[in-house]
Amino acid sequence: MSQPTRAPAASNNPIEGRLRRPPLSSVRRIISGLRLFPKTPDFFGYFERSSENIVRGTELLCRMIRNRDERPALSEELKDIEHVGDHITHDVIDLLHTTFLTPFDRMDIHSLVVKMDDILDIAYYVGNRMTRYNITEMPSELGDLAEILHSSSMEIKKAIPHLRHMKNSPKILSHCIEINRLENDADEKVNAVIESLFTNGYSPYDLIKIKELVENLEAAADKCEDVANLMEGIILRNA
Repeated sequence: MSQPTRAPAASNNPIEGRLRRPPLSSVRRIISGLRLFPKTPDFFGYFERSSENIVRGTELLCRMIRNRDERPALSEELKDIEHVGDHITHDVIDLLHTTFLTPFDRMDIHSLVVKMDDILDIAYYVGNRMTRYNITEMPSELGDLAEILHSSSMEIKKAIPHLRHMKNSPKILSHCIEINRLENDADEKVNAVIESLFTNGYSPYDLIKIKELVENLEAAADKCEDVANLMEGIILRNA
């Protein structure tokens, strides 16, 4: 009569126990716990926050031009928005100094966030000076220029999220083309408002004040075009 088969007795030998486990299991556990590459910060999230902040700032500027009595309060609100933009810019620059891997060239990242912040800086400058100058009457073209600036900032806001995926480059380019068109409209409005200043009997003091505001609004529109040109370059370098 055959004897029943018995299970092998457990071994107290630690080496024999390790040999019975699947080979390299310990190595696999170690590797799975390692992060081979450091996590890249979400630079795109910072770009998106900056673009949204610009839209809020330029919208406030339009309201300041339309509503003279609200300018002091709106100017303070615009100042707060400008400070938020500064913090976003500084955060990105700090990350560039400490991040090993970036989604695209770090100089392009630096230029993009700084140029976007420049738009908001100029918008705040215009709103602050407008409040301080307390101009009673301004040409309608000044409001048109602010609306163009706001429209350009909206196009930037729409384009920025597509930088996450370069396959969306046609969408980015369409917004860049619109920004360039708006900048051309701004140039035409500048010519119109300068003509209005010298033909509609403005006092020399008001003429100087308004001319300064106009030139800065034009500069802000140019900064929007700079952002568009930079986005086009980023697409070309990373396609």
